[in-house]
Amino acid sequence: MENRRPLRVWLEPSYDHGRTGAWLLDLPGAFTWGEDRDIALARIPSAAHRFAGWLADHGEQLLAPSSADVEVVEEVPAHRLDSGYEVNATFDADERPVTPDEVEATVRRLAYAREDLLALVGRIREFEAGGGRLPVEDRSAEALESGASIGRSGEEVMRHLAGAETWFASRLEPAVRYEGPPRDGDLDAFLAASREFLVEHLRALWQRDRAASRADGKGERWTLAKLLRRALYHSLDHLEELDRRLAVGEGRAALLELRTDADLDLDELRALFAATGLGRRARDDRELTERMVSGSTATVSAWDGERLVGFARIISDEATNGYISTVVVTPRWQDRGLGSRLMRALMEGREDLKLTLDSRPGTARFYERLGFHIAPTVMVRPRRR
Repeated sequence: MENRRPLRVWLEPSYDHGRTGAWLLDLPGAFTWGEDRDIALARIPSAAHRFAGWLADHGEQLLAPSSADVEVVEEVPAHRLDSGYEVNATFDADERPVTPDEVEATVRRLAYAREDLLALVGRIREFEAGGGRLPVEDRSAEALESGASIGRSGEEVMRHLAGAETWFASRLEPAVRYEGPPRDGDLDAFLAASREFLVEHLRALWQRDRAASRADGKGERWTLAKLLRRALYHSLDHLEELDRRLAVGEGRAALLELRTDADLDLDELRALFAATGLGRRARDDRELTERMVSGSTATVSAWDGERLVGFARIISDEATNGYISTVVVTPRWQDRGLGSRLMRALMEGREDLKLTLDSRPGTARFYERLGFHIAPTVMVRPRRR
């Protein structure tokens, strides 16, 4: 079954040094961000599909979101104190009693995230023992221009993650104190004890007050609903970070098979379009999708086993000009180098062609790294709707 209702989003401008955060509160824990509002909104469909796919991997099914339409429910900006501390948004939807199912769903999903993290731990330790620190990333414009990068080791991220769980537990109960294994001691023991501490206090909080709320010492308002979504998101965010960095370090995307002009299952291709928020015409019109593929000069598809995970195409006279179109990567493989592989495969052997493309919001820097630049003389006649 598919859910064709618009994806509802709660926006948090000025999040994390001026970005725009985007929360999908109907899918607590699902979150994305962008350098500006438009980029954040463009990333919503991928965020929803990434979250639903992650749950499906753990045997929990959500009604699959198929719409790329986005409905903004509320905007509440974050703000930064003189001390540098960021006070994050509390939405109207956070101001409510929490159901027992919500608490247990959060606890269950925190367990999924921890299961995935522990599966990564051995590989991260092996990688760092053999090749130094995990690849680091800094996505700021300044860092991209200079080639600089900063970041924590895998172990430092995991210690931060465990420490944050003890911090979350005290947002609504400032008197509680974590007294388990120390932060700088055995990592495995710290991870286990901090998680037990958080879960114990989430359940105890709900038993005492389903609509618990308070303002902390920084003036940030916390409610139980906000605590649940932020604790789960934080766990997922760092899990995604570590998996992404390890995937880049291991060169995982380079191991995927690329196929040129492969026979494609159109329904599978349309599902890939839907997961990445591609325009409604390509997703909903099977005949149009067939004409897109057959009318291409060449296509390149990426495969994880027999699962289609990426697609790109070019339309060209193969003499002077070419147009690259429909570059899509399934959410779980985004930011892992696969998009660059698809692009390079299309450009290989076409060095003498002038190539053009339309970049979606938030992708300009990606294409700039591949040699493209904004050309002010390009003119476009939009298609008739």
